[in-house]
Amino acid sequence: MSRANLSMFEADLSASWLNLQRILNFYPLKNLASNELFSY
Repeated sequence: MSRANLSMFEADLSASWLNLQRILNFYPLKNLASNELFSY
């Protein structure tokens, strides 16, 4: 693997990791919001 390919791969990996974190952060918030709605 060349250095250019490696850096492309790393950029891709970090981008998908950020997307994953955003999704994981979003789900608890959504559950929290729906719990708030249903508890009142």
